[in-house]
Amino acid sequence: MSQRSRIEITSAEDKSIGFDYQYYYFLNELLNLRKGQSVGFEVLDDVHIDRADGTHLLVQLKHTVQKNAQGSPVNLTSLDTDLWKSISNWCKVITDPAEGRTTVQSQLAFIEVSSFLLATNKSNNSANTFLSSFSEFKDGRKGHADLCGAIAALKSESKNESIQGWIDDALRLDSDVSKKFFENLSFALGCDEIIDICKTSISEKQIDASRIDDVFNAVDSRVREDLFCTVKAGRKIRVSFDEFNRNYRRHFDKVRSEGLVIRDFRPAMPENLLDQTFIKQLLDIGDISEDKTNFIAKFTTRCLQFRDNLEQWLQDGDITQSDIDDLEQEAEVLWESQFLAAYPDPGTIADEAASARMIVKELRQKRLPLASVDLPVKMSNGGFYDLSDRPVIGWLRNWEDRYK
Repeated sequence: MSQRSRIEITSAEDKSIGFDYQYYYFLNELLNLRKGQSVGFEVLDDVHIDRADGTHLLVQLKHTVQKNAQGSPVNLTSLDTDLWKSISNWCKVITDPAEGRTTVQSQLAFIEVSSFLLATNKSNNSANTFLSSFSEFKDGRKGHADLCGAIAALKSESKNESIQGWIDDALRLDSDVSKKFFENLSFALGCDEIIDICKTSISEKQIDASRIDDVFNAVDSRVREDLFCTVKAGRKIRVSFDEFNRNYRRHFDKVRSEGLVIRDFRPAMPENLLDQTFIKQLLDIGDISEDKTNFIAKFTTRCLQFRDNLEQWLQDGDITQSDIDDLEQEAEVLWESQFLAAYPDPGTIADEAASARMIVKELRQKRLPLASVDLPVKMSNGGFYDLSDRPVIGWLRNWEDRYK
């Protein structure tokens, strides 16, 4: 069955990705703000940029999920709904009586400080006669009257009443207003990988390639939260350069200043947590019991996150194998000191399990050094768990015989 079901037709999927496309375009504009500028989201347009010289750019954003035979987004056509609906919207803004723009003079005054951009993931193509005529107008090869003639010819080709009406909105503009509007109109076509564009903008702020995703995730999360709170409070979304710098600069400074960025990996947990050697060691000394599943899972996560972060740092070149060896040697020295104090020779220990728990307690408060950085206690705990899982260290006097 080739027909789409009613559920598919009314699905919010297309609308959702369209909104996300607008949001990430807005985010990229935030990342590229300059002193004296501000960017708005669904205020004057889908996105708009207020410039320091008092002018502003109005941006209409159109996204399609339709693909051509090559799997790329479809082209922008001469009679494209997105094209003419956007142009119609701007024409209505230019002549908006509610804003007092009923005269040619007031309309020209508005356009004098306004420029217009249609950004879409749809691509340009030689078959789009409007874009060809528009390009010739922009570079002086075709006059304004020629452009309007080409637009009128397109109207006569269309059988769609809505598109005809949108084209009429453009043709009804005063000739001087129309000429200035088209002079200030531009297109950003084929703008598809918008998230990658955001990440490129981050990289251009002197952020190392290995840190780009960290900054992107942090800023993306914070901006989304702030947008929600702003809308909920009934305020318009408009962010100035100074506001962006004040609210989000920390996420950039953090990765520049920190020697190591600890990532909150979500590791795949072992099928049987109780089979892990470091868990067996903790069970045998009574530090935890088998019914304390929350602690067993928490300790396992810390161990795995320690391993995953070390692997990522090593892969990114943030640390060397020598740095890891130094960390493990320092951990063994700390463990050795506690172990010898707990089991003095010669001598018998009345409660060996209690002595073993004391070793664990003391080491859980230590911070392990790695590449001139003291790891947080939680990460350091994971390091000791990792060593006791291999096992390089243990808690009972005879741990080597029991677990190796």
